[in-house]
Amino acid sequence: MPMFLRLIQLPAVRFVAGALLCFAASTQAYAQQADDTRAGEQARLQAEKAKQLMPLEGNRIEQALVRFGHFGLLGDVPRGFYPWFGSVLGGGGVAVGGGYQAHFADTGAFNAMAGWSYRNYKLLESKVVLPTFADDRVRAVVQAKWIDAPRVSFYGLGNDSSKDAKTSYLYRPGRLGGSIGVNVTDWFTVGGGGDYLDVQTGAGRLGTSIAAKFTPATAPGLGQRVKYGIGRVFAEIDWRQSPGYTRRGGLYRIEWSNYAQTGSGPYSFQQVDIDLRQFIPLLRENWVLAFRGAASMTSTSSTEAVPYFMMPYLGSGETLRAFGNRRFRDRNSLLLQAEYRWTPAHFIDMAIFCDAGKVAAQRGDLNFSGLHKDFGIGIRLHGPKFTAIRLDVAKSKEGFGIIISTGMF
Repeated sequence: MPMFLRLIQLPAVRFVAGALLCFAASTQAYAQQADDTRAGEQARLQAEKAKQLMPLEGNRIEQALVRFGHFGLLGDVPRGFYPWFGSVLGGGGVAVGGGYQAHFADTGAFNAMAGWSYRNYKLLESKVVLPTFADDRVRAVVQAKWIDAPRVSFYGLGNDSSKDAKTSYLYRPGRLGGSIGVNVTDWFTVGGGGDYLDVQTGAGRLGTSIAAKFTPATAPGLGQRVKYGIGRVFAEIDWRQSPGYTRRGGLYRIEWSNYAQTGSGPYSFQQVDIDLRQFIPLLRENWVLAFRGAASMTSTSSTEAVPYFMMPYLGSGETLRAFGNRRFRDRNSLLLQAEYRWTPAHFIDMAIFCDAGKVAAQRGDLNFSGLHKDFGIGIRLHGPKFTAIRLDVAKSKEGFGIIISTGMF
């Protein structure tokens, strides 16, 4: 695909990819050396502790964190009925709900859940993980998801959009699709999938509605209901300890998606998403340096456009944490993040962090000029393989941001 060849020419993408791959190589060598030198000592200490310790009260804490942790499959969610809290969509506030999970055929699972937030965001989600096959190297997933978000923020397009231009819109997507992943090795996966996506939009129910300040010329797709057939392929290197919580390893992923509008309409486009993450443990993993570089880039023909509600965005959540939700939006985005994490207690991590990012109408403008920046401190409750809740407080030129979430990069 020609677009892949153009990506590596972007200075931002080349810098991030090179830096993180260097981190990966140095960290892997360090980790192997450290493991060899302290394996015997750890075995001796663990044997002594096993003789002395009563059943840990921390196990009960961990079980509680699991039950209120992040929605997943074949991971930390218990079988049967369970309570849930998390986020329906960024900006919707903390949501609560419940779900049901059942396992079958050893490696298969069914999970269904519903959630509701105090800002009246709603979520229905169901997922079926089919039993693995081909020597457990191939896994297929079928998923359905519906969201009702009545007050999503929109500030206009571009990296220089004004904070005072804030409006809101109704965002109601429904998605049905499936994916398949093939584990080429324990750490390298390729795959793809297809989805049907129906996105309904409308007037926002908070403050000024989007149509009061913007037009179809300044917000492509304004007032439209758009339906897509989506095809996607991906490749991923993942040597983290766990996707939900890790103190070493890395993730390097690229995905290409084709959004083909069903019926007639000018809103078909393609998108490439790159996500690079590196985790460097220090001093027996009591401290961790975490780095992330991510970019999303869209392309269209000369007669097509990307709807404003489908464009990449930055702000709040796991991106620019001190800025409003979806504060910056355009056809392309770049995000850089760094964290210094330490562990004051068994199930608690602290972190200081900084974020930088920008959006741009042209891919060639994804450089280090005009980056929006923030910094802050956070606390996270976690288990061995998941993050139950994260609280971050961040500061930027536009003020403070407080993030409550059930995951972290």
